[in-house]
Amino acid sequence: MIGIISAMQIEIEGIIKLMHNTSCKEFAHMRFFSGKIDNIDCVVALCGPGKVNAAVCSQIMIYKYRPKLILNIGVAGALDKNLNIGDIVLADFVLQHDIDTSAVGDACGFISGLNLIKIPCSKGLNKIIEKSVLALQENIHVGIIATGDQFISSKQKLLSIRSTFNALACEMEAGSIGQVCFLNNVSFSVIKIISDNSDEQSHIDYDKFKSIAIKKITQLIKILFSNFEK
Repeated sequence: MIGIISAMQIEIEGIIKLMHNTSCKEFAHMRFFSGKIDNIDCVVALCGPGKVNAAVCSQIMIYKYRPKLILNIGVAGALDKNLNIGDIVLADFVLQHDIDTSAVGDACGFISGLNLIKIPCSKGLNKIIEKSVLALQENIHVGIIATGDQFISSKQKLLSIRSTFNALACEMEAGSIGQVCFLNNVSFSVIKIISDNSDEQSHIDYDKFKSIAIKKITQLIKILFSNFEK
């Protein structure tokens, strides 16, 4: 069983169309679509935006469906000037930029209990994803994705996150999904399409380019499942 989690309905619509023998169940007001893609069992969940939604969704998916790995897909804002709208970012680590207990001596982003700032993604799964992206002939960048309960639309905030964490992109779910997977010993990876530049024009760019980004995600998932072992 392979799990896929995304924040928005539009991000999973194309993936659900790839599925067959599909059924839908609802837990905690979240919808979970189970079925098969390319004869591989999968479950696709719509978590809604934000870290709490993403964490709740991840834990429910792990308890109810027992996936061997979880993919977080969606769109993200660029933090690195070398990223272009439409580029694919694959996380090697995720972190939460809005955790800050520096007042008691911790580094920004430090997660107490895990005693980590950066949570590692699955190297094996990432290799399969990179192979799939090459088949799409798309640009891919591998690096840190930073998560926080904020839609970043300020150049000052962008520069702060980039300088503090050396992250490529930011969004609102991956870090908490990574934390839940880490706690449950479930492999995970994060694939994001750049939809905006995390600046004052973010709301304009996001609306304009999200449909292009989502089409790329669907194409990538189709190729990715064909590269998984049956």
